[in-house]
Amino acid sequence: MADLVRAMLADAVFNDRDAKDPIELSRLAGLSLARVSSALAVGESRGLFQRGPAPTRTGTGPSKTLWRLSPDLTDLAAKFADFAELSSRFSREVAQVASMHPPKDVARNVEFNLEIAKTVFGKWTVDVLALIYAHKTLGFQEILHAMPGMSARILSVKLSRLKELGLVHREVLDTKPPRVQYSFTEKGLRVAKLGEPVFLYLRFAEGLLFLEEDAEAAL
Repeated sequence: MADLVRAMLADAVFNDRDAKDPIELSRLAGLSLARVSSALAVGESRGLFQRGPAPTRTGTGPSKTLWRLSPDLTDLAAKFADFAELSSRFSREVAQVASMHPPKDVARNVEFNLEIAKTVFGKWTVDVLALIYAHKTLGFQEILHAMPGMSARILSVKLSRLKELGLVHREVLDTKPPRVQYSFTEKGLRVAKLGEPVFLYLRFAEGLLFLEEDAEAAL
């Protein structure tokens, strides 16, 4: 179903004028007609798709059934677009208040931005931040057990770097033996809240926002 949602979002199948029949959707999504039909049935029950008759001339026989994304999804797509524009305006306002100008050394500016991105969004770092965000506080071993394939040394390095950046707070608990737990600082929580819409949009655009952990969702 995710493939069909993604294809319809990319092609902006948002209204009755752009609605398509299952054969057209099969071509659009690169899926078999059987998979499209099954996904439409499941998606309709979940409020993702909406069906309607195709406009026909009198006397031309029964009308075809056309499908479009539901108004809720269409509205959500519009809200993401509005949010992106609002974010862009906000960035320009910040630059103006800070008297920031386009950098003369573009390469250095790109390098600086990449350095920040790699630190925050590098391998394992996003996973660690997402875990702490979801659980509020976590111990070192709890994080390690939730990260198959990650060594204790790498986790220690990542947590130390996040602490240096002021994103994560490290607290030693007065227990026997002493335990260490990690939580977001106010700055870290704000970064997580600012980043959350980005991940939600990517999941939305890929059709992954609506899947459930069952067999039907695998369509």
